[in-house]
Amino acid sequence: MNEPTDTSGLIAQVPEYKSKLFRGGAIVAFLLSLSLYIKTMAASSSFWDSGEFIAAAKTLGIPHSPGTPLYVLVGRVFSLIPAWSLDVAERINALSAFCGAAGILFAYLLIVRFLDFTMGKSENSVDTLIKVAGGLCGAFFLAFSDTYWNNAIEAEVYAMSNALMGFMTLLVLKWGENPTSEKSTFLIYSLFYLLALSVGFHLGTILVFSGIFFFILMTREKTFSTFEFIVACLGVGIFIADVTIYRNGQLTLFFLAVYVAMLVWMYSAKSPFAVVCSALFVLGLSVHLYLIIRSGHNPSIDEADPENWRNLYAVLRREQYPPTNLLKRKADFIFQLQHFNGYFQAQYQMASAYVSQLNLGSVLPLGLGIWGIVDQFSKHRKTFVMLFVTLLVMSLGLIIFLNFSDNEVRERDYFYSPAFYYFALYIGLGAGGLLGELRSVVSGARPARLSPVVLGVALVLVLLPFFTLKYHYFSHDRSNNYVCPAYARNMLVGLDKDAVIFTNGDNDTFPLWYIQEVEGFRKDVRVVNLSLLNTGWYIKQCRDLEPKVPISWNDDQIARLAPVVTKEGWLLVRDLAVQEILKTNQFQRPVYFAVTIPPATYSPYRDYLEMEGLAYRVVPRKEKNMINLARMEDNVVNKFSYESVLTDDWKRDNSVYLPSYTEHLIQNYSAAFIQLAYVLHNDSSYDKALKYMKVAHEISPHMNPPRQLLGLYYMDAGQPEEGMKFYRDMLAAAPNDYDIMYRLSVVYDELGRYEDALGLLETILRTEIDNREVMQAAVSTALRLGQVSKAMSYINNWLSRYPNDQTVLDAKRLIEEQVQKNSAGPDSTP
Repeated sequence: MNEPTDTSGLIAQVPEYKSKLFRGGAIVAFLLSLSLYIKTMAASSSFWDSGEFIAAAKTLGIPHSPGTPLYVLVGRVFSLIPAWSLDVAERINALSAFCGAAGILFAYLLIVRFLDFTMGKSENSVDTLIKVAGGLCGAFFLAFSDTYWNNAIEAEVYAMSNALMGFMTLLVLKWGENPTSEKSTFLIYSLFYLLALSVGFHLGTILVFSGIFFFILMTREKTFSTFEFIVACLGVGIFIADVTIYRNGQLTLFFLAVYVAMLVWMYSAKSPFAVVCSALFVLGLSVHLYLIIRSGHNPSIDEADPENWRNLYAVLRREQYPPTNLLKRKADFIFQLQHFNGYFQAQYQMASAYVSQLNLGSVLPLGLGIWGIVDQFSKHRKTFVMLFVTLLVMSLGLIIFLNFSDNEVRERDYFYSPAFYYFALYIGLGAGGLLGELRSVVSGARPARLSPVVLGVALVLVLLPFFTLKYHYFSHDRSNNYVCPAYARNMLVGLDKDAVIFTNGDNDTFPLWYIQEVEGFRKDVRVVNLSLLNTGWYIKQCRDLEPKVPISWNDDQIARLAPVVTKEGWLLVRDLAVQEILKTNQFQRPVYFAVTIPPATYSPYRDYLEMEGLAYRVVPRKEKNMINLARMEDNVVNKFSYESVLTDDWKRDNSVYLPSYTEHLIQNYSAAFIQLAYVLHNDSSYDKALKYMKVAHEISPHMNPPRQLLGLYYMDAGQPEEGMKFYRDMLAAAPNDYDIMYRLSVVYDELGRYEDALGLLETILRTEIDNREVMQAAVSTALRLGQVSKAMSYINNWLSRYPNDQTVLDAKRLIEEQVQKNSAGPDSTP
């Protein structure tokens, strides 16, 4: 095994002209990625957690568990940076862009450092060029990868988490250059502090310690003993176990008591290393004191209310969420592996090419990564163990621990972003290793002169990631995407003053928090999240904080709340709270249910709800399917903004990419226009009904009602040719869509094109032989054409399967009587 042993002072040993090349690569990696992320970063708030994080940073609030206090504090600093061209949301988004670029810089540095271990120190400019090319190849593939790019352009914790992971890995490699130096011990102390501090960004950041642990353990000569190091790690292990694996506080206290006793014994034996590491770890965790201090001031966003030690502990342990049972899989483990594999293959995709489940567009970067794994394994086992263990924990380890179901509410690729980060390092190692082997084949062992072949391949490897950049650019450019703030504004703009609106989850709540707390829009409205309404702390906040929600319960009553069983099923705490709010309010303040709430949730009040746009208003009268036409039309047509969804002439804005969850959410716009169209069509306002159905189709072209009805609405509005063209276009895109085929037959029938209509109906019947409606239409159309025998054949075919269908039997009898009458007609004519 070829394993270089002396890497101390490595960069310092490289001649100046070579280190310039190394530094130039670092500058290019950082500035290019930063420029890309700034150019494509979200123009405002995004869906999911982004709106909550921006609002919390702006107001120094407390987001969902585990509270991410360090992110909030750093985000607050970024929100105060004087940048006149950027608003608050853009400044906090820029925090992710900066951290994303820093993570790319660290990835580049890590690849070069790992190549130092596998190739040895640079002896000439060719060595340096190979390492720089490998570093840039891996760094660029990471920079342009799917999940990492997404994390770097919106207000989220993952860009900061990945950057800190990369930095801590660099830190331990720096320590590994000279582990016997007393000064280097400071790096290990810093590592323990940063590990704890990183929890203030995201709890998962601490998992980077898995590979670092083995690297330090495998280093024989160091300033502290292996026993001291393991003892220091026990404290980290107790913390991780307590906040992830089990929820037994007494067991944790026991472990801590034993651990503290061990530290006291070691300190008295003049072995302070573990004590210092543990003290620095606790100091890093102390950033969470922000939560208890700030919660005591009752900020507008104060999730889990950690204003006492018990609540703070619950926030750190994420007790708001049910614990994971690793033994009880939420989905088949093979599915969970495939779930990860789908995300993994999509990360570095260079083109759209698939064979079964194999993504051919990712073969080259994945192949380079596998080469890198094999190359590092064969040349330097210690760094291989560190890097591969980290990759394994971040991929297979998280697959097992996270235990995702096959019905997640959103894509979960971001949880695996560290795995994609560390695999990109292997891509760089593979590129460097490939260039090293090529150099050996072309020019012999380590020549000082650069071969044109090696230079050409190095250039190709550095440029390969730009295919990934091109492939991902449109889907990752959010610079003109304003759907989220527009949706939030639209939810609130049509509500009456001092309204209360019930919302369902992240995407109809966090955007509203953003628009209220950051942009100051409609702060008179109280947003009540039904998911949080299952918790006592949130019910109290709704009752006590302005704008107050009408709740008459006292603290004792709230503390005793629990789900109850009724004849109709379970009533959750939130259901009881909604009843209490409506009963206490007595229509003194307007109360609304957002249209995003599942119908089963508001079913007890369904006949008292009147639709006004993106919300149903609770009204003091009972009637089914109520719509306030005038108000809804004013809201939807005049007050709502459709920026990044529709152009000024009500056409779909295809210049902005909308992911599937956004497409799903804006279907609520389509639903509103469809409801308007239904009402107006029933009132014979055909032109306006057609207009609104066309808008619904523009917003959601795959939504069924517009696809089914728009052609008929054209026909009713006196535009049958347009209706025919619409359905023909639909059929051209989906030739086997029998519903559209049937609608087109109806248009043909209205136009008197009976042969064309019958041809379509026969096509449908060849497949859908049990479709009664189509059979009846075919019979009627055949009779119009005078094709009685064909009409009877349709009937007889039906009766051969349904001989007791009395309606069809009666129709057959009437046709036969008419035929007999017609045949007798000439003889009986006077």
